[in-house]
Amino acid sequence: MRSSKKKIDLQSLDAESFTIADAMGLSREPARLSAKEPSRADAEPARDHALETAPLRLFLERKGRSGKNVTRLAGLPSGERSGRLVKELKQNLGCGAAIEEENVFFQGDQRARLSKLLKDLGARNVKIV
Repeated sequence: MRSSKKKIDLQSLDAESFTIADAMGLSREPARLSAKEPSRADAEPARDHALETAPLRLFLERKGRSGKNVTRLAGLPSGERSGRLVKELKQNLGCGAAIEEENVFFQGDQRARLSKLLKDLGARNVKIV
């Protein structure tokens, strides 16, 4: 079934129109940047710098996992481990991941793809062990 909601044409509203923003006491200025975009220009280079200097190592492990392969990423800075980087890597790889202590575990053998993704993000010292 189609929704019976009416679409509001924001272009047709003039300065004298009463809006929800007016009722709530908000300004009519455009909305701020979304949460996905960094608000400061220097936020992105700091992340790249942390990846550039970190010695990242990729391991393939099977022991203690019922015969399943996992890729272990070691050496990721602590700020990056809990941040958006792991989420971005999971989405690009199309697999699950878990953060345990100082390592990030990705499901399956993702060593080659993960190495390429990390290098694309600015990491210089990535080795597959």
